[in-house]
Amino acid sequence: MKFAIIAAVAFLFSLTNISRSQNCCAPAVPQQGVLGETTSLQHTLDIGLHFQYLSSGSMYKGSDEVDDPSNKEADWKQATFTLAYGILNGLSVGCVVPYTWKDKSWLSAADTPVEKSAEGIGDVTCTVRFSPLRRSFVHYRELSLGFGLKIPTGATDRRVGGMKLLAEMQPGTGSWDYHGSASYYQGFELVDFVISGTYVITTEHDGYEFGNQFLYLLASDFHVSERLNLSSALSGFVRANDRELGKESRTGRHQLWFVPGVKFQAIPGVLGLQTYFELPIYQHFDGEQLGGDFNFRLTATYSLALKKSDEDDE
Repeated sequence: MKFAIIAAVAFLFSLTNISRSQNCCAPAVPQQGVLGETTSLQHTLDIGLHFQYLSSGSMYKGSDEVDDPSNKEADWKQATFTLAYGILNGLSVGCVVPYTWKDKSWLSAADTPVEKSAEGIGDVTCTVRFSPLRRSFVHYRELSLGFGLKIPTGATDRRVGGMKLLAEMQPGTGSWDYHGSASYYQGFELVDFVISGTYVITTEHDGYEFGNQFLYLLASDFHVSERLNLSSALSGFVRANDRELGKESRTGRHQLWFVPGVKFQAIPGVLGLQTYFELPIYQHFDGEQLGGDFNFRLTATYSLALKKSDEDDE
């Protein structure tokens, strides 16, 4: 039972980014919670397969929706493979391997349809997550800290018609980025809560640097039955302006999403299936930018105990 409760929340929120108007999400980092908000159980391998579809078709200036004569639209799709392994009690390592499909379309000044697209493996992220306080099974709570390194494995040279695509359309960013996060999980018999924050420091590549980012999450998970959970969350994303050749571009934003979801334990404590539908409830942009219309996520996670964990004896 102890194993089942912790394993069920180990991937609490999974998946998990021409015109100068930017899309709603930068491709610089994996989305919040792609490897869960708690450390993996000792000697346990957590495997995840995630898919998300992000649709953007409304133009904003500040917090106001404005007319867009060019009718810009963008669809971001991403499949993500994740691994996490509990090395010791309260210490786990992981990696995130994304594959992205990016499509963008608009009307030219002559009302001619223009379409741009790119796909490929994105930037791989390696993570370490540890709990400075021993995990408590009495109240099912955990405070954990995470550190991540994003490796520039994704292509940054995609071209269409002989012209190089903008940085936002490329599968990768070309930069080494650094993540720091803190999460607190509190579990009860009927409901679990998670509060989490992640700060991302980005670096420059080929004269372009995505703005530093802050992601925050407040989530609740209601236990309807042994196999079925209903979840509700607020997920926020704050991004500073990007810089190109030393000059800031108006790409800064603050977005807040409402995220209802359903989780089904096909095999309790082993195989979990989850779906989330994200709706924006607040969006503020620096300049004119495409805002997110919705984001849909599907995920499957599998926990494989390679040998008995010491935590199972507590």
